[in-house]
Amino acid sequence: MDILHLDIKSMLLMCVFIGVLISGGLAALLRDRYVCPGMPFWVMGFFIFTIGVFFAVGRAFTPLWISVFFGNLFSFLGTNLLWLGLLKYNNKIKRYHFMIMGVSFLTAILLLFMLNSGVPEKNRAELISIVFNLQSLLCIREALRNRQKYESGRLMFAFTCTLVTIGSLVRFLTYQMDPAYALLNTNISNLLLIFNAIIVFLGLSFSIMLITSQWLQQKLAAFAAYDALTGVYNRHGLNEQTAVLFGSKNKAAFSNCSVAMIDIDFFKKTNDSYGHFVGDLVLKAVAATLRQNIRHQDILARYGGEEFIVVLPDTNKTAALAWAERVRELVSMEPILVNQHAITITLSIGLVDLSEEKHVSLDDAIREADIALYQAKERGRNRVCWFDNAASLLMYTANYNGGVISSN
Repeated sequence: MDILHLDIKSMLLMCVFIGVLISGGLAALLRDRYVCPGMPFWVMGFFIFTIGVFFAVGRAFTPLWISVFFGNLFSFLGTNLLWLGLLKYNNKIKRYHFMIMGVSFLTAILLLFMLNSGVPEKNRAELISIVFNLQSLLCIREALRNRQKYESGRLMFAFTCTLVTIGSLVRFLTYQMDPAYALLNTNISNLLLIFNAIIVFLGLSFSIMLITSQWLQQKLAAFAAYDALTGVYNRHGLNEQTAVLFGSKNKAAFSNCSVAMIDIDFFKKTNDSYGHFVGDLVLKAVAATLRQNIRHQDILARYGGEEFIVVLPDTNKTAALAWAERVRELVSMEPILVNQHAITITLSIGLVDLSEEKHVSLDDAIREADIALYQAKERGRNRVCWFDNAASLLMYTANYNGGVISSN
């Protein structure tokens, strides 16, 4: 069968049917417990774009101005919403971004004016192609912005928009070959239009479902890796984040690396005296202080109960001690107010320097830091001790209760 003799109206109506099915399927995802950011925009975008296609084919039985104005307006707005959905997903959406919908409205009015002025349909189609190409480029840019390697859904979204842009550019060139162009005529330009519509409906819907799936996977991974109360890594997250550092056989991977084990002094007494609600406040306050005083490459985790682990890459013994003392002093100087009563928090910290280790694992580092922490508690709490792994003894204790550093 000669493809050029296919009925354009029937094919456009088929696209409308596909759009309705896809819009309904995506709308069902809005009832899920966890809804991907951007999904409401994408659902509305597909539905409104489908309405635009319906109005485009509707020129066969309605006044032409209705098809020109509403068909293009809804098609533009649908594409706008797809772009806004990407902005929402990337957490980049601002109020001024919605101004693009006003631009779409003005473009539709311009097309209506061109119709009333007797401008040939070919020239109106050229303007429409230019507008869609610009919107498609915006979608490509946003789909690729800060994309992570695992986000193949966003890559597919950008690839689909690229195909649509190429198809639209080719269609733009074909207008020059047909001076008497009309939308519902069977010609190569309109076959390219059908191709673009199918690519939009099928390609972008698959992309959005893939984006949603990968977003849910990351959300589940975050649930598994983060402590719900404090927002820092839990043990599972700690193991994942340190896998490269401690899994490497290359000693340079943890050169000048230190590990701190931190315990909140008398935490059980605080819980018993003020209740678990206050205990939770204490944990959150300590976690917040630690988070504010670590670098991007440092790894902070809640190890269990009132204990925290901090892995400090590229940090030697002297720098680690200075960091631990700074954190200890900051926490002790910021009491928590509960019912106008100030609760002073102090920390005991055990440090281990791994720069001289030939073979080390995370468990070994934590075990040695825990020995240093135990010594800090034995010596009265609210202090920092470190473990000398060369002699397997605690050789040095930093006692800052009275501002004095003393040797063991």
